[in-house]
Amino acid sequence: MRKEKIVEAEIVNEENYDEKSFFFPRLIAYVIDFFIVAMASSLLLVFLPSDTVNTYDKYSKEFDNLQNDVLKGNIKVEEYNSKVKDAIYNKDHSSVPVLLIQIPLYIGYFIVFQYMNKGQTLGKKLMKVKVISTKDKKLSINQIAIRALIVDSIAADLLILGSVLFIGKNHYYYVSTGVQMTLAVITIVILAMVLIRKDGRGLHDMLSSTKVVNVK
Repeated sequence: MRKEKIVEAEIVNEENYDEKSFFFPRLIAYVIDFFIVAMASSLLLVFLPSDTVNTYDKYSKEFDNLQNDVLKGNIKVEEYNSKVKDAIYNKDHSSVPVLLIQIPLYIGYFIVFQYMNKGQTLGKKLMKVKVISTKDKKLSINQIAIRALIVDSIAADLLILGSVLFIGKNHYYYVSTGVQMTLAVITIVILAMVLIRKDGRGLHDMLSSTKVVNVK
């Protein structure tokens, strides 16, 4: 009797989705989700003190100006190298209040909300795709968490936050650069795997034992 119920559940599950979701529906869902989170984040940032926002804007502009100056040849590379460590640290340190809002928002949306909606965010629901487990029939919150930490850059944000709070200015530059370079490599690997692999599984899917499928 128990085996019959399991077989029946599997049949119902197979009727609800196809085996693979193509790249572009996943990409569009990803863009929609980050637009939603960005809008929610912008609304919450309104409640930050004006001094905090002004400080962040100030250091962000200083960093942008430094980048533009070296690209246009207004300053020499040596001068840029002597100033860039302070510029990056000041910019990122001033963004701590922003990260303290964004990180819980990302966790709430990409992990908790997606788990409660059985592997679907609003973007995935609109594009009729969902995340399922390749190990068990029921997707666990641990699988969603591992996946989101990688593909939604939550782990990178947590590393940046921890580093800017607890590492000195001189060492922070190298840590933040390492995090950004690692994130870039991981993103490229994920895109390549999703495009090339027949099952469309990226690095984040492999590590979390998940895959993205079309919902019928």
